[in-house]
Amino acid sequence: MNKLLVIFLILIVSPNNVLAQISSCAYYDGYWGKWHDEIMCTAFGNYSGFTVYWKTDHPSNYLLKFQIESYYPPSKDMIKNHYKNQTPFEYSGYVEYFVDEYYPSIKSALQAVGFAFVKKRNGNVRTSKATIKILPYKKHPRCYNIIFDGIAIGIDLGSWEFNN
Repeated sequence: MNKLLVIFLILIVSPNNVLAQISSCAYYDGYWGKWHDEIMCTAFGNYSGFTVYWKTDHPSNYLLKFQIESYYPPSKDMIKNHYKNQTPFEYSGYVEYFVDEYYPSIKSALQAVGFAFVKKRNGNVRTSKATIKILPYKKHPRCYNIIFDGIAIGIDLGSWEFNN
């Protein structure tokens, strides 16, 4: 029990935890759509993965969650090189999202509203392997492209704040 408490406290005070106002973009049928400010959504997690949820909800009642497997923070030289060459960092991982009778696939939700918005408590979970691309950055990751199930979701952390 003490180990769990220590891990929980480390996660809470870790400078890598981020709470963000996000923007999102959807890719399907061969095209990226326009960016939308998700004013009702926020993200919580760290650079290796986070949950997206309604601001009025608890993070555990998320709309979308992804996690990079075997994430490691890149060195300053790697960050500089990727930024100079405009090449994304590419990782493997997984994504969780929810479907229901109105939106039986992630694509149907994206076509309707441009984002995964079926709540955890209202839908059926889908877990998929994903390719996660973090676009080049100078100091901290900001824009993630999460590619899975024939679609992609771009998430821009924009106005992120560290939770210290």
